[in-house]
Amino acid sequence: MKVQDRVNGSLGQNVILPCIFTHPKQNSYTGDIIIKWIKDNKNEPIFQCNFHNKTREDGNCIDSTPSKRLLLQGNHRKGDISLRINNLQFTDASQYTCRVELDYDMFNKYTKLDVNAPAQILSLDLELQALGMMVKCITQGNPIPEIKWTSSSGPLQHFPEKNGHIVSSSVPFFGQDVYTCQAVNSLGQDQKKFPPDQCQCKNCFGLLVITGILCSLLLLGIVAFVLFVVKSSK
Repeated sequence: MKVQDRVNGSLGQNVILPCIFTHPKQNSYTGDIIIKWIKDNKNEPIFQCNFHNKTREDGNCIDSTPSKRLLLQGNHRKGDISLRINNLQFTDASQYTCRVELDYDMFNKYTKLDVNAPAQILSLDLELQALGMMVKCITQGNPIPEIKWTSSSGPLQHFPEKNGHIVSSSVPFFGQDVYTCQAVNSLGQDQKKFPPDQCQCKNCFGLLVITGILCSLLLLGIVAFVLFVVKSSK
């Protein structure tokens, strides 16, 4: 059996995990050949099919359904049982086992799949948090992206939070500033501004009005609490 030790794929694209096999009794073997692809050394295969070596019975090894994410890519009757994975997700990154089972023996080979993606900003929004109104930037990528914040007042300090391939970060919002979130990794970069350009955001004025109302309500709540504490102490 021949496989690649490591395969690199791109998020949202298709990838092929090569696996080629031959066996000593290939010309005389008359039994079934069972093909399995296993992820993370689990018991249940993510893909399995079988075919008869001496007939044209292909079992369920051929499936041309376009919506299938997992398909055999090569000609299994010539020993090519490479696995095709469509629309790669980060969760596809793992170790995979290519397995061939014959009546008299079983053969395994292992390959590792990495899923890469350039840095991308998923969202840049205003959010009410415990510290007040914050501009929050959520990014993804592999390698894990680095977030850089700048504003019309200069660079900003922040404390990013990582969760898998997702990185988020927030900075305090002041209405007079324009904020830029930049996400960078070795495969690319992305950046967005808040508030967006006026021509790109028809609701920016309404958003700022809502922000002002929320801040006013928060201030009124604090004042009411202080008055309540003072009155109670008397």
